[in-house]
Amino acid sequence: MQILQQLRSSLEKLLLGPWDLRHQCTLGLHDPQSEVTVWLHGLGPRRDVTDNHLMACGAPFTICIGFDREESALTKGVANLALKFHENSSNQELLGEIALQFTSSLHVGSQTLCFFHTAGYQNHCLPRHYLWTRSLRETLRRPPTRDGEVAITAHESRAMSVFYICPRPVVLVSVAEGQTGNMFPMNVMGRVGNGYFAFGLNGTRSAAPLVELVGRVVLSSIPFEQASVATSLRGNHRKPSIDWTQLPFATTKPDGVEIPVPEFALRIREMQVEAAHKLGSHTLFVAKTIRDQRLGDGPEFFVAHGLYRAWRQRKGLDHTETT
Repeated sequence: MQILQQLRSSLEKLLLGPWDLRHQCTLGLHDPQSEVTVWLHGLGPRRDVTDNHLMACGAPFTICIGFDREESALTKGVANLALKFHENSSNQELLGEIALQFTSSLHVGSQTLCFFHTAGYQNHCLPRHYLWTRSLRETLRRPPTRDGEVAITAHESRAMSVFYICPRPVVLVSVAEGQTGNMFPMNVMGRVGNGYFAFGLNGTRSAAPLVELVGRVVLSSIPFEQASVATSLRGNHRKPSIDWTQLPFATTKPDGVEIPVPEFALRIREMQVEAAHKLGSHTLFVAKTIRDQRLGDGPEFFVAHGLYRAWRQRKGLDHTETT
């Protein structure tokens, strides 16, 4: 039996490579992260959108980029728009790319948010044959979608793995109205230019209608060492309200903030929602920051796809603070 297990392990390493790849790995980074730069190609000279894009919806997988109103019209009908993900060093190695197809736009204040589906993708984190065998195994092992889950196609899943080559921060969101309130983790978010911030919540969960009703949230940045505690609150997305005293950590209300936030928060950003836009499985909220306060310093909780960790392992650059 032990010999068979050894043979199976050797065969898997031969076909799949020696890396222990998980769909998601956690990283301790300072915000904004400086490991991967995201470039938009196809509108003249390439432009740095590392700090101006986000995943807006899971199904269909939708990417959002913010533009000034005057230039947003340029994105319509352009056939060669693409996001390219480069590691941020002197080599600027290309790690992945996603071809974009314009679908719609949303005007909020001085800003226009443009939405794109994926027309294609390429992942360069591993040699092509390892990517192919891993994709085949993932397809064969893909479980059926359960009730309430977002149904993501194999194409969308692979494009999403390229999108998450770039590390994304995870925050805890606090929202409250009278006796009703909630706190839950979120990483579908990003700045979209001109002081606007956007974030997406699964429209079938209880958190989204609560945020739409209240119209104000507080985002708390999480120390890396509290990553598992924050992740344990995932189930709160399904709850219409929580008992604040039952949270696994103490909360506080910094000066001027009426909503409880984690006592360990490194930074809090209070935001006023200015628009809510339904996109497939998710509702996208567009907000303005009305308070931004730094409470501490240190590495923050980020997530990235396991393929990015594998690339770092191949280069001998793997983080010591990765699980």
